[in-house]
Amino acid sequence: MTSSEPSRTAAAPQGAGYLSLRRLTRRYERFTAVDDLDLDVAKGELVAFLGPSGCGKTTSLRMIAGLVPASSGRISVDGRDLTDVPPHRRDMGLVFQSYALFPHMDIAANVAFGLEMRKVAKADAAARVAEAIAMVRLTGRERHRPAQLSGGQQQRVALARALVIRPSILLLDEPLSNLDAKLRDEMRNEIRDIQKKLGITAIFVTHDQVEALTICDKVVVMNQGRLEQIGTPHEIYEQPRSAFVAGFVGRINRLSGRASGGLAQTAGINISAPGLSGEVDVMVRPHRIAVSTTALPPSDDASYRVSGTIMRSTFAGDLLEYEVSVGGSSVRAETVSRSGEALLPPGTPVTLSWDRRDTLVYGAA
Repeated sequence: MTSSEPSRTAAAPQGAGYLSLRRLTRRYERFTAVDDLDLDVAKGELVAFLGPSGCGKTTSLRMIAGLVPASSGRISVDGRDLTDVPPHRRDMGLVFQSYALFPHMDIAANVAFGLEMRKVAKADAAARVAEAIAMVRLTGRERHRPAQLSGGQQQRVALARALVIRPSILLLDEPLSNLDAKLRDEMRNEIRDIQKKLGITAIFVTHDQVEALTICDKVVVMNQGRLEQIGTPHEIYEQPRSAFVAGFVGRINRLSGRASGGLAQTAGINISAPGLSGEVDVMVRPHRIAVSTTALPPSDDASYRVSGTIMRSTFAGDLLEYEVSVGGSSVRAETVSRSGEALLPPGTPVTLSWDRRDTLVYGAA
């Protein structure tokens, strides 16, 4: 331990969160997986750790669980310092991407396993197992083996096994990534409903933006081991603090421009860019762009308008997707499909328009 690292016998970190992380860091020989992470999670919150592969989200969860030791920093729950407490004494339930069920044991035995390790009385354990199985809607399948269940049902068993010990915190590491799209939708709603019903504090690690935005109270966006932004789903999506967050959360156009005098020039138009100069990234989400085959007046105080030509048209079921050439740049636009509406073919001249408030401008990295 270097002199700059906090003592392992220091008092628990002081913070507003039920779960508090203070300067949490995990270093390997030549790589820092998590760098100086500070976070407070309120009791009863469901918080998503969101980011690309290798951003540090799973390492952060594993440090919270005690499965990976922190190189420095502190972890506390309800004021109790858990930094050096072994995993089995942290009172946390874990659900992993792999269901990790015992194939030779039936569902009831799989769910009861954690209670047996804690030497819970048989009568109490039986009642808690029945309650947990009912909670995940698997009553009647207690004597089935995991191989007799679907992937979604196996994930429910893994969730019941984590909940039956009545943990103070539930940790979920990419729990839905092995399921098909329909099952993912069903399971994420079930997880949210159970979490709200129990009022349990939960950390949900995912790379799926839809999961993070639809079921979580707060989203922690991570990039290269560091926290980029934390906020409500609405704040993360509508008020991204960096080009990385804007580009990672949701679909977006990124146009190169140059700013001076409070304006950025890109795609043949001037974009408001107060306080910026030099190279910039101008960003706008495709579904915020309207597509018209009618010539519109020039940009006004409320909106931007540009002329272009459709280069590619795609029917995506609920959406019509267009790639439009505008002033030497390519701009994607999406419109909601309607019954009987024809897809505009490549070569069609169009006008694109969007609200000025939907335009994001950042200094180029």
